[in-house]
Amino acid sequence: MDAATVPPAPVRIVRRTWVWGGICLIASVLPGLLWSVSVPIGASGVLDVAGAALWCAAFVLFAIGRDSIVARRMLGMIMLIGLGVWPLLLRSILPMIPALGAPVDDANEDARAIVGIVIELVPVVLAVVAVVQVWRAGVVPRVFRWIPAIALALCVVPALVQYAVFATPAFATGDAILAYGAVLILCHTVAVVGLGVVAIVAGLQARAAASGVPVYPPADA
Repeated sequence: MDAATVPPAPVRIVRRTWVWGGICLIASVLPGLLWSVSVPIGASGVLDVAGAALWCAAFVLFAIGRDSIVARRMLGMIMLIGLGVWPLLLRSILPMIPALGAPVDDANEDARAIVGIVIELVPVVLAVVAVVQVWRAGVVPRVFRWIPAIALALCVVPALVQYAVFATPAFATGDAILAYGAVLILCHTVAVVGLGVVAIVAGLQARAAASGVPVYPPADA
Protein backbone atom coordinates (compact mmCIF):
# COMPACT_ATOMS: atom_id res chain seq x y z
CA MET A 1 0.00 0.00 0.00
CA ASP A 2 1.29 3.43 -0.90
CA ALA A 3 2.19 5.64 2.00
CA ALA A 4 -0.10 8.61 2.49
CA THR A 5 1.19 11.98 3.53
CA VAL A 6 -0.28 13.79 6.46
CA PRO A 7 -0.88 17.58 6.02
CA PRO A 8 2.10 19.50 7.39
CA ALA A 9 1.71 20.72 10.92
CA PRO A 10 1.87 24.48 11.52
CA VAL A 11 5.04 25.94 12.98
CA ARG A 12 4.78 28.91 15.32
CA ILE A 13 7.16 31.73 14.42
CA VAL A 14 7.77 34.78 16.63
CA ARG A 15 9.05 38.01 15.07
CA ARG A 16 12.03 38.56 17.35
CA THR A 17 13.17 41.61 15.38
CA TRP A 18 9.99 43.43 16.34
CA VAL A 19 10.28 42.36 19.97
CA TRP A 20 13.86 43.61 20.33
CA GLY A 21 13.06 46.77 18.38
CA GLY A 22 10.17 47.49 20.72
CA ILE A 23 12.36 46.91 23.76
CA CYS A 24 14.97 49.34 22.40
CA LEU A 25 12.27 51.94 21.72
CA ILE A 26 10.90 51.75 25.24
CA ALA A 27 14.40 51.83 26.73
CA SER A 28 15.29 54.89 24.64
CA VAL A 29 12.93 57.12 26.64
CA LEU A 30 14.34 56.13 30.02
CA PRO A 31 17.47 58.35 29.82
CA GLY A 32 15.24 61.36 29.14
CA LEU A 33 13.07 60.57 32.15
CA LEU A 34 16.19 60.27 34.31
CA TRP A 35 17.66 63.49 32.94
CA SER A 36 16.73 65.78 35.83
CA VAL A 37 18.09 63.31 38.38
CA SER A 38 21.36 62.74 36.55
CA VAL A 39 22.30 66.37 35.83
CA PRO A 40 23.81 67.06 39.27
CA ILE A 41 26.19 64.11 38.95
CA GLY A 42 27.26 65.01 35.43
CA ALA A 43 25.84 61.93 33.70
CA SER A 44 23.32 63.74 31.50
CA GLY A 45 25.53 63.61 28.41
CA VAL A 46 26.06 59.87 28.74
CA LEU A 47 22.36 59.24 29.19
CA ASP A 48 21.55 61.45 26.22
CA VAL A 49 23.84 59.47 23.92
CA ALA A 50 22.57 56.17 25.35
CA GLY A 51 18.98 57.13 24.59
CA ALA A 52 19.87 58.17 21.04
CA ALA A 53 21.79 54.92 20.50
CA LEU A 54 18.83 52.80 21.66
CA TRP A 55 16.51 54.81 19.42
CA CYS A 56 18.85 54.20 16.48
CA ALA A 57 19.11 50.48 17.22
CA ALA A 58 15.32 50.13 17.24
CA PHE A 59 14.82 51.67 13.81
CA VAL A 60 17.75 49.83 12.28
CA LEU A 61 16.21 46.55 13.50
CA PHE A 62 12.83 47.53 12.07
CA ALA A 63 14.44 48.48 8.75
CA ILE A 64 16.85 45.66 7.97
CA GLY A 65 15.97 42.92 10.45
CA ARG A 66 14.69 39.52 9.42
CA ASP A 67 11.09 40.74 9.69
CA SER A 68 11.69 44.18 8.19
CA ILE A 69 8.51 46.24 8.56
CA VAL A 70 9.13 47.74 5.12
CA ALA A 71 9.93 44.38 3.48
CA ARG A 72 13.50 45.65 2.98
CA ARG A 73 12.37 48.04 0.27
CA MET A 74 15.10 50.59 -0.38
CA LEU A 75 13.12 53.78 0.25
CA GLY A 76 11.58 52.42 3.42
CA MET A 77 14.93 51.24 4.78
CA ILE A 78 16.55 54.61 4.02
CA MET A 79 13.77 56.50 5.80
CA LEU A 80 13.79 54.27 8.87
CA ILE A 81 17.57 54.23 9.19
CA GLY A 82 17.70 57.99 8.62
CA LEU A 83 15.09 58.51 11.34
CA GLY A 84 17.08 56.32 13.70
CA VAL A 85 20.48 57.87 12.96
CA TRP A 86 19.24 61.48 13.00
CA PRO A 87 19.53 62.10 16.80
CA LEU A 88 23.12 60.79 16.84
CA LEU A 89 24.00 62.70 13.68
CA LEU A 90 22.49 65.88 15.10
CA ARG A 91 24.77 65.71 18.14
CA SER A 92 27.76 65.62 15.80
CA ILE A 93 26.79 68.39 13.38
CA LEU A 94 25.30 70.96 15.76
CA PRO A 95 28.68 72.07 17.18
CA MET A 96 29.91 72.64 13.63
CA ILE A 97 27.16 75.14 12.72
CA PRO A 98 28.60 78.66 13.23
CA ALA A 99 25.22 80.35 13.58
CA LEU A 100 24.37 78.27 16.63
CA GLY A 101 27.68 78.88 18.35
CA ALA A 102 27.69 82.66 17.89
CA PRO A 103 25.98 85.05 20.33
CA VAL A 104 22.37 85.84 19.49
CA ASP A 105 22.04 89.16 17.66
CA ASP A 106 20.27 90.70 14.66
CA ALA A 107 22.98 89.46 12.29
CA ASN A 108 22.45 85.75 12.92
CA GLU A 109 18.87 85.64 14.19
CA ASP A 110 17.45 84.66 10.78
CA ALA A 111 20.15 82.04 10.25
CA ARG A 112 19.44 80.48 13.64
CA ALA A 113 15.73 80.40 12.85
CA ILE A 114 16.34 78.65 9.52
CA VAL A 115 18.65 76.09 11.11
CA GLY A 116 16.09 75.44 13.83
CA ILE A 117 13.31 74.88 11.29
CA VAL A 118 15.46 72.47 9.27
CA ILE A 119 16.40 70.52 12.41
CA GLU A 120 12.73 70.12 13.29
CA LEU A 121 11.51 69.33 9.77
CA VAL A 122 14.04 66.65 8.79
CA PRO A 123 12.83 63.97 11.25
CA VAL A 124 9.20 64.82 10.51
CA VAL A 125 9.71 64.28 6.77
CA LEU A 126 11.61 61.04 7.41
CA ALA A 127 8.86 59.80 9.73
CA VAL A 128 6.00 60.68 7.36
CA VAL A 129 7.62 58.84 4.44
CA ALA A 130 8.50 55.90 6.71
CA VAL A 131 4.89 55.59 7.92
CA VAL A 132 3.66 55.52 4.32
CA GLN A 133 6.25 52.89 3.39
CA VAL A 134 5.32 50.70 6.37
CA TRP A 135 1.67 50.83 5.30
CA ARG A 136 2.46 50.08 1.65
CA ALA A 137 4.78 47.17 2.49
CA GLY A 138 1.93 45.31 4.16
CA VAL A 139 4.22 43.37 6.49
CA VAL A 140 2.72 44.73 9.70
CA PRO A 141 -0.72 43.19 10.44
CA ARG A 142 -3.55 45.52 9.47
CA VAL A 143 -4.77 45.84 13.06
CA PHE A 144 -1.42 47.41 14.04
CA ARG A 145 -0.63 49.25 10.81
CA TRP A 146 -2.19 52.56 11.86
CA ILE A 147 -0.24 52.77 15.15
CA PRO A 148 2.88 54.46 13.62
CA ALA A 149 0.67 57.23 12.19
CA ILE A 150 -0.90 57.85 15.61
CA ALA A 151 2.53 57.93 17.27
CA LEU A 152 3.72 60.42 14.66
CA ALA A 153 0.67 62.61 15.26
CA LEU A 154 1.29 62.58 19.01
CA CYS A 155 4.82 63.85 18.42
CA VAL A 156 4.09 66.40 15.67
CA VAL A 157 0.67 67.94 16.40
CA PRO A 158 1.41 69.23 19.94
CA ALA A 159 4.71 70.68 18.69
CA LEU A 160 2.85 72.59 15.96
CA VAL A 161 0.13 73.77 18.33
CA GLN A 162 2.69 75.42 20.59
CA TYR A 163 3.42 78.05 17.94
CA ALA A 164 -0.24 79.10 17.87
CA VAL A 165 -0.54 78.96 21.66
CA PHE A 166 2.51 81.08 22.43
CA ALA A 167 1.60 83.61 19.75
CA THR A 168 -1.13 84.68 22.20
CA PRO A 169 0.33 87.05 24.81
CA ALA A 170 -1.87 85.58 27.55
CA PHE A 171 -0.12 82.21 27.17
CA ALA A 172 3.41 83.46 26.51
CA THR A 173 4.40 83.32 30.17
CA GLY A 174 7.12 81.37 31.91
CA ASP A 175 4.67 79.07 33.72
CA ALA A 176 2.70 78.38 30.53
CA ILE A 177 5.86 77.55 28.60
CA LEU A 178 7.02 75.15 31.31
CA ALA A 179 3.59 73.51 31.51
CA TYR A 180 3.34 73.06 27.76
CA GLY A 181 6.89 71.73 27.67
CA ALA A 182 5.79 69.03 30.11
CA VAL A 183 2.85 68.23 27.80
CA LEU A 184 5.24 67.85 24.84
CA ILE A 185 7.47 65.48 26.82
CA LEU A 186 4.43 63.45 27.93
CA CYS A 187 3.07 63.15 24.38
CA HIS A 188 6.46 62.10 23.02
CA THR A 189 6.94 59.54 25.80
CA VAL A 190 3.46 58.07 25.31
CA ALA A 191 4.02 57.86 21.54
CA VAL A 192 7.41 56.15 21.76
CA VAL A 193 6.52 53.78 24.61
CA GLY A 194 3.18 52.95 22.97
CA LEU A 195 4.89 52.20 19.67
CA GLY A 196 7.40 49.99 21.47
CA VAL A 197 4.68 48.09 23.34
CA VAL A 198 2.72 47.52 20.13
CA ALA A 199 5.89 46.27 18.40
CA ILE A 200 6.45 43.75 21.20
CA VAL A 201 2.81 42.62 21.20
CA ALA A 202 2.79 42.25 17.41
CA GLY A 203 6.09 40.40 17.50
CA LEU A 204 4.87 37.95 20.11
CA GLN A 205 1.70 37.18 18.16
CA ALA A 206 3.28 34.18 16.49
CA ARG A 207 2.30 33.52 12.91
CA ALA A 208 1.79 30.04 11.52
CA ALA A 209 3.99 28.60 8.79
CA ALA A 210 3.81 25.19 7.18
CA SER A 211 6.62 22.92 8.22
CA GLY A 212 6.69 21.19 4.84
CA VAL A 213 7.84 17.93 6.41
CA PRO A 214 5.71 14.95 5.31
CA VAL A 215 4.81 12.36 7.89
CA TYR A 216 4.37 8.78 6.69
CA PRO A 217 2.18 6.39 8.69
CA PRO A 218 3.26 2.76 8.99
CA ALA A 219 2.27 0.55 6.05
CA ASP A 220 -0.45 -2.04 6.57
CA ALA A 221 0.77 -5.57 7.12
